[in-house]
Amino acid sequence: MKHETKVLVIGGGMTGLCAAYYLARQVGEEALMLIEAEPAVGGTSRTDYEDGFTCEWGPNGFLDKEPLTLRWAEDLGITTEIQRSDEASAHRFLYRNGRLHEIKGPPAFFFSPLLSRRARARLLCEPFVRGKRDDSPETIWDFAARRIGREAADILVSSMVSGVYGGDAKKLSLAHCFPQMAAMEREYGSLTRALFSKKRSNKAASAAGPSGTLTSFNKGIGFLPEAAAQQLNRCIRTGVGATRVRRIKDAYEITTTTGDTIAARAVVVAVPAFTAAAMTEGLDQHLPAALKGIPYAGLSVICAGYRRDDVGHDLDGFGFLAPRTEDLRALGCIWTSTIFPGRAPVDWVMLRVMYGGSTDPDAVTLDDSELVACLEKDIHPLLDICRRPEFLRVYRHKRGIPQYHLGHGVRLKSIEAAEAHNPGLVFAGNAYRGVSLNDCVVSAHRAVEKVMKAIEPS
Repeated sequence: MKHETKVLVIGGGMTGLCAAYYLARQVGEEALMLIEAEPAVGGTSRTDYEDGFTCEWGPNGFLDKEPLTLRWAEDLGITTEIQRSDEASAHRFLYRNGRLHEIKGPPAFFFSPLLSRRARARLLCEPFVRGKRDDSPETIWDFAARRIGREAADILVSSMVSGVYGGDAKKLSLAHCFPQMAAMEREYGSLTRALFSKKRSNKAASAAGPSGTLTSFNKGIGFLPEAAAQQLNRCIRTGVGATRVRRIKDAYEITTTTGDTIAARAVVVAVPAFTAAAMTEGLDQHLPAALKGIPYAGLSVICAGYRRDDVGHDLDGFGFLAPRTEDLRALGCIWTSTIFPGRAPVDWVMLRVMYGGSTDPDAVTLDDSELVACLEKDIHPLLDICRRPEFLRVYRHKRGIPQYHLGHGVRLKSIEAAEAHNPGLVFAGNAYRGVSLNDCVVSAHRAVEKVMKAIEPS
């Protein structure tokens, strides 16, 4: 069967839904179609509710510093459902030498045993380190080691990278994963001077965590894609994927997994890069290699529920990360029921523990019993837990988080060149310019702008 639409969005994850929502407002719902290969939309941004526990498949929330995400919630009419994290989540911890250490800003940080005395002394030299003199690509670890020393790079920076990207700081590109860090060095010549400048304009600025407040919804982050899907209901077709995108003159023909074809003036490809590569083969000479060249890290996420009396730790904080140089296999543990009260039944707590990432790819293949064994070995002694979890949910993402390795900029240029050669074709999502939920929303708006320029040039 043949279908026609003005704009087709391929992929019903957070990016695809956001792009479809704003495109529908401009071209009309009757001129828009969104197809999603899975039975439900939302991608990894879904929420399960069971036995009084709220379990997130993927992201735990978003930082409220991005106005476009808050505006989307406002446009959807769901701002009354917004839930901001508890003040206790300002306390963040790092695992080091067999115990948890709270991460504090200066001057208290310099009296913490988190780093050796030598490493702390090296850190004090950061304002006097020369800035980088050329534009050659640099990994996150190389940047950190150059500016704050090797030990601090291993303990502080690499743990942050594994927490955000599930990645290896020695492979990831600083310019594409943390462009703000590179910009701080260029502008201020020193990260220390940049932090002091930030604190002058914002007293709440901290070296212990990212700016902004972690934000979600009373019913979990999955409430956002559910609300968007409800308003786009007439435009969405689930259980329908795309197998091929061909350009025919000034339009596109899309073959679907159901054997149908869809003709569209513009196409937003909002699926993982490896999926996009398979369906756009033949559109551009360098495009498939660029898309296939973006690697992904697998991740296993455990949501574990315990009776409060079985956990000796006060759980007064956000949770902790574990550097890859330490003896803990877990990437980190988030104290979900502290961050967002109400995510566990009364007198219960819920922890969220991550295993895997690019430094431990085999972890995503562990079965539930093996993951629980890891949980009991890694987490229970640290948090003084005396019994096995009575509630357990495991989410496995075999190719979960895109990795922006060195060379990502070259791949982006090839993808952008393909967009330029094929007006109306746009690639969107977390594989390109940021992996957070906020980044997905920004990517969606970029897609909307490029589509509108293609179909309604000024």
